[in-house]
Amino acid sequence: MIVKCKKYLNSYKTICLLVLICIGFIKNSDAQDIHFSNWNMSPLNLNPANTGLFEGDGRFILNYRNQWKSVQVPYNSFSFGADYNLQKSCIKKTNEAIGIIFNHDVAGDGNYKINELKIPINHKLTFKKDSGLLIGIGLIAGISNISVDLSKLSFDKQWDGDAYNAGSSNGEVFPKQSKTYADLGLGTVLQKKITQNFSAIIGYAINHVNKPTISFYNTSNIKLRMKHSESIVLRYSFSNISNIQFEYYANQQQRFRENLIGLSYYTTIEPKTNTAVNAGLLTRIGDALITTVGIQHNSMRIQFSYDYNYSQFKRATNGKGAFEMSFIYIYSKTKLFVPKTRVCPIYM
Repeated sequence: MIVKCKKYLNSYKTICLLVLICIGFIKNSDAQDIHFSNWNMSPLNLNPANTGLFEGDGRFILNYRNQWKSVQVPYNSFSFGADYNLQKSCIKKTNEAIGIIFNHDVAGDGNYKINELKIPINHKLTFKKDSGLLIGIGLIAGISNISVDLSKLSFDKQWDGDAYNAGSSNGEVFPKQSKTYADLGLGTVLQKKITQNFSAIIGYAINHVNKPTISFYNTSNIKLRMKHSESIVLRYSFSNISNIQFEYYANQQQRFRENLIGLSYYTTIEPKTNTAVNAGLLTRIGDALITTVGIQHNSMRIQFSYDYNYSQFKRATNGKGAFEMSFIYIYSKTKLFVPKTRVCPIYM
């Protein structure tokens, strides 16, 4: 009994140490990217090492976010993702998965748009000596385009002294109103089953490792800086039908920081159809309170979230933040039963 308790204690110490390491990353890391409050429902955007980390053959993912609707021009984000577990491994002793992501984001008066098409690839490593451990190493590559519509913006020089004249010259010279660039990222995920009831998932990703130039003025030193993302999910199961999750997510790009922390509860209401419901309460520290609610039926899962803004910006939003809807569908091919040995009929 004493040996068993020591084993559990050492496991919890290991998890606590990993949590502290990830928080340390956040404190020391430095243009915001597309982001979702339902971050665990957008696994491919979170980390390329999440590609193929599910039970099944393929997965489809949809995310939609409408932010600051009470402001004159709300922000809208849409993401589609799909990934597939390859049947044959390219590298021995690993399992590979490949995916595709398309992101579309529109923000502000000038319709500042971001369109991205990316391909994530993941190598999953499992270990015979520790069947509860899985490590994913991912790479993501693709192209992105940013653009702005200057006709929707107003400038000081369009004021003629008496009134605003949209037809007059704005006095600005933009060599480009659109910019396309290559984008690269890396990530890793560690999944560990500590005990029968307790498991952990820890991930780290770094995006824009090539620091692409994003200037409309062709200025070489205006670059998209690297973005660091860390995530932690600690899951404790009370029984076969219910569990609680501690969720932590950090997203940092230069001085822009986003930190989410909270708890979510999951319970199965119909085991035969794998029907379960979940609810969560999180906070984006210093910005918003986030409520989530979701349902899963067979291979489909849908989740909604809403951000209640409490930062100084609430004067403009009246406390209204963002609405999100996320959908995930996982499919598995029917596997034919092939007996290992041939059995003779009893009548022969």
